[in-house]
Amino acid sequence: MIGVTVTVKFQNKLVKDSIVASIKSVSEHSFGEDKGLLMRCFTNVTDTQVSMFLLWKDKSSLSKTRKEYSAKFWEDIKDMGGIVSIIEGECEVEMSSFLNSSLVKMK
Repeated sequence: MIGVTVTVKFQNKLVKDSIVASIKSVSEHSFGEDKGLLMRCFTNVTDTQVSMFLLWKDKSSLSKTRKEYSAKFWEDIKDMGGIVSIIEGECEVEMSSFLNSSLVKMK
């Protein structure tokens, strides 16, 4: 699995909220079995900063999605004045047996 952490600092809260809603809408299709997105987490760091963690099935799924739309999306955010930081790498996942669907929105 591949983990990707994206941190973005925006000009204001309205921009942040709008972009997060856009990310959720645009990337919804990535949860399909053939697309490879396994998990997406949003952490509201401040009113103007969000950190997202994305867990992908494999590098090829991530690369395909990045090529299709996400590389352009992040460039557009930068062009609008957002500060974008992206790190990624192989990911080992451990999960509590207490995690259930009442705590997590299943896609």
